[in-house]
Amino acid sequence: MVKYFMVTLIGCAFAVLVACSDKQAPAPEVSINQDTLAKQKQEAQHPVNRPDISNERPSPHQETGEKHQLDIVVPENVRDKWQAVKFSIRDKKADKTQTVTVQLGSEYTVAGTSITIKPTVFLPDFKMDSHTITSVSAELNNPAVNVVISDTDKELFKGWLYSKYPDVHPFEHDTFAIILVEAVRKG
Repeated sequence: MVKYFMVTLIGCAFAVLVACSDKQAPAPEVSINQDTLAKQKQEAQHPVNRPDISNERPSPHQETGEKHQLDIVVPENVRDKWQAVKFSIRDKKADKTQTVTVQLGSEYTVAGTSITIKPTVFLPDFKMDSHTITSVSAELNNPAVNVVISDTDKELFKGWLYSKYPDVHPFEHDTFAIILVEAVRKG
């Protein structure tokens, strides 16, 4: 009985060793590099880099703290169709709201303050990947404006405001809330 048990135990151990030795180690997981895919797509589209508009975001692959420039690509079917944007400016302390129209590229000073609003680029159907910001159509599906909000010489906000999603990266200030309402077409 002991011999039978030992033979069985040795046989099982041998079978396990053979089974394990025949299998290859599992291949390491390979992640899809979204940045590389986005860059290839961007290069295929030949975007126009707009160094006059800063959209710096930290690259997930940079550990040095450096930032890379996101290219803003304004498609031809969108370019020159918009002349201004309308903002809702709410004074939280006075509980008053006003709507103002500001020409793209110009600067508006909020009445009674030194706060300025400068809309730079309007995209009717905003889309962003890791390297490019663009409009995927000329339809008002996801309207967004790139804006710089300053107080005297201090920049308070630089980024995108979205009319359909005002709570996504909003301008945060103790006294004022500034929201994109709509865009004004040329002509």
